[in-house]
Formats: sequence, C-alpha cells, structure tokens
Amino acid sequence: MFLDKYLTEYDDTLSGEINIDPLGTLVIWSAYGQKIFSNRVNSISNDVRNYTLNLFNHHLIRQIDGDDSIQLSKRLSNLYGSKNALTFKYSCLVYLENLFVYSILKHDHKPSIDSGGVLGITKARRTWSETGGNPTLSFSHDAKEQLLVRQLSLGVSGRYKTPFVEIGYFDGYYHYDLPRATDLWSRTEKFIHCSKSLSKSNKLIADHLRELLAQNADVPQMSFEAISPEIHSTLSTTFASSGSVGKYARQYWLESTGLDFGAAGALLKVLDANASKKVPDALDAQSLIHRTEREGLHADAVEKFENIELLEPFLADIALLFFLSICKKSQEIGEVVKQWTVFNRDNKTLVNGALRVQEKMAVLQVLTGTAKSRLSKLLQLSSQTTVEAQIQHILDYHKQVMLNRGQVSWVKVESNGTLKVNVRPSKMPVPEDWPVGCWYNNYYIPQFMSLVDGYQGGVQ
Repeated sequence: MFLDKYLTEYDDTLSGEINIDPLGTLVIWSAYGQKIFSNRVNSISNDVRNYTLNLFNHHLIRQIDGDDSIQLSKRLSNLYGSKNALTFKYSCLVYLENLFVYSILKHDHKPSIDSGGVLGITKARRTWSETGGNPTLSFSHDAKEQLLVRQLSLGVSGRYKTPFVEIGYFDGYYHYDLPRATDLWSRTEKFIHCSKSLSKSNKLIADHLRELLAQNADVPQMSFEAISPEIHSTLSTTFASSGSVGKYARQYWLESTGLDFGAAGALLKVLDANASKKVPDALDAQSLIHRTEREGLHADAVEKFENIELLEPFLADIALLFFLSICKKSQEIGEVVKQWTVFNRDNKTLVNGALRVQEKMAVLQVLTGTAKSRLSKLLQLSSQTTVEAQIQHILDYHKQVMLNRGQVSWVKVESNGTLKVNVRPSKMPVPEDWPVGCWYNNYYIPQFMSLVDGYQGGVQ
C-alpha cells in the first residue's frame, strides 16, 4: 500500500505529510499496537523471510568486518577507510540484497520459489530481461545501483531496521559491538551454523565477497553469470518462501523477539490453534483479540487488550461519522444526522464512548506528544450533546490536523450549514459493514498474522 514506504520507523512529523489519514489517528492507534508487539511488527516489517534475510546479511557484514583475512583493495580502502565504515556497510547491504533478488529471479521457474514479496523484483525483472539474464552487480550504494528508489530506506535493511535496533542487534549506525548484542549474535552464530543451508550460503557468499573486495576499483563489479551458480542456487533455496523460512526460523525468532510472551504470545496461541483446524476461521483484529485467553496472563498484557477494546469502538465511530460527512460533494448536516441514525447511532454514541475512555486513566497514559493531544481533542466530544455539534467538532479537528500538515481540509462547513467536500467523495458506508461496536483500525494485527503465517510454514 502507498503508506507502507513511510513506516520504516514511526515519525509523526513524517506521517503528517500523508494525505490518506485525514483524522490523524494513525499516531494514536499505532501506539497501542506497538505496546503489544514492542516495535517488532509494523506495516512493513511483517515477513519472516525478509526478517531472516536481513539477519543473514548483517551477520555476513559483521563477519567480514571482524575477519582480518578479508582485506579491501587499495582503492576501496581510500574510498571507505575501513570495513567498519557506515558507507561500506551500506554498499554491502545493497549488493547482498540485489544478489538475493537476482538469485530468486534465476530460479523463479521452480515451484518451490515464491517471488511474491521480494523487494525490488519489479525493476530487477526489467534489468534481467534487458541483459538477457546476465545483469551486472556493482558494489556501491549509489542510487543507480539500487533496485528500489531509496533502497537503503525502503529495501529489506531499511524496512527491518527499527525492529532490529529495538531487539538490540545494532544501533542506528549499524554498530554491532554493543554490550547487549553479544548474546544475540552468539545465538545467531549458532542458528546459522546449525542450519545446513544457511551455513553453506554464508560460506559461499563470504568467499565471493573476499574475491569481490580484492578488486582494485572504486566500484567492484561482477556479472551475474560470473558468480558461482552454487551461490544463487543455494541462496534461492535458503530463502525460497516465507513458509519455507518460517519452518526453520520460527523458534529462533520467537526467542529473539519475545513475540511468544505476554499479549503477543496470547495472540500467537490463538493463531496457532486456528491454523491447526481443518478449516481455519477468518480472523480480523477484533475477533482475534476477543479470542485471547487471559486467565493467567500478566495484568499488564491484559490491560493492553482492554485499552484497545475500550478505545477502538470510539475511534471507529468517529471515522464513520467523518465518512458520512464526505460521501457527497455537497449535503446538509441534517442529512448526515439522518444517516447516523440508520447506522443505529444517536447523539449519545460518541458522548458515551468518550466518557468510557476518560474514566480509565490507563488508556491515556499510553500516549505522549502528538498522539496524546489528538486523542484529548477527540475526547472533548463528551461535552458535545448533539450530533450536529459532534460533526462540527470532528470537522474542526480534521481541519487543524490538515493545517498542521500544510494541507487543505477535505471538507468544510458553509455558513448555511452545508458541507462542501474538496476531494473526491468517499464511498457511502454500508450499515452491514459498520455494526455497533465494530472496529476500523487494525493495531498491526494483520501484519502480525502475516508474520505468524510464515512461522507456521505458510499453512493458512
């Protein structure tokens, strides 16, 4: 989706530039979702294959940096200074990601290989076709060598940087020698060397890089066909699909991320039990959280679920009223009020929803900064006793959100009470899709389900 490329790390000043979150509630609900997943899962960090590929690549770079027998040529030494330089690591990451993509393309005809979800594969296909299946791989982080626009941000390493920093593999500058990273890298060494496929790929590519880095050039290059076929064959097999990776990497990642404990662990149990059924149920965020077993669960984990169950119906109803307000190019506020009743809502719906949230201080304590101020503004709906006043409050709030972004509000209220929509009207909501108490936001639950699907071997 379009929003994905902005979510490597959550930054509310960055998301403020996005014109697809008109109510600015992403900064609110994402905070509650990340309380469950501890920043291990987000909109673009949810695939066990990419998780494992990023680990493998960084393990290789760390290994190369610590191996004195692997030396940079004179020109590379002059260019990068040392193997510990951030720019050197950038070039390694781009090269390794590109090598993986072309390896998948080379073996894409095999039934076991799934090229879906491989980042950069669209451009790679074009280059593959133009070069007759023999593209040139260059050791550089220059934009022209990248298979994605801003690959260092939007490729595998960029998209999974936040979870890896949060877990503790490295800091924001890819320093691997952090005190807290020692045990992680020790476990990673064991994980890689206990996997025949990972271990083989590691040795083959390390030897390949030894040869590549010895080239006395500012940008060492090698044609794909000149690279040992054993490398791309083993690499494509090792990372053939999310399901195949999940089968050997599940336990490692659960131990490293802690996603099998607390609130996330409760969700995992529901998903594992559901996957074992002959006909698994179709689960969404609301049904999955409602199914969690909370007896014996730590109070803090239970509270994470209860906060969302209390808050989300309120946010969903606000979204519904906003969408009803922008579903026509022009309409009277009275028309929106009538539609509100069709959805079995009345003037007390948002008032009661706001009061319930306000009564539980623990809900508000989750938030800081922009998220806290926005929710506080929305909770002022508790004092708006008519639907007309509630509509006006929501539209004033929306106007302020858009103004802070330097953008024009989607809808305004004329002096005669007419709503004028400045964008393409939204699709008219359907009552069956918006029952009382329904949820609208997802709290990264679908992304967690995608990750777990890989853990389960892609059985869903």
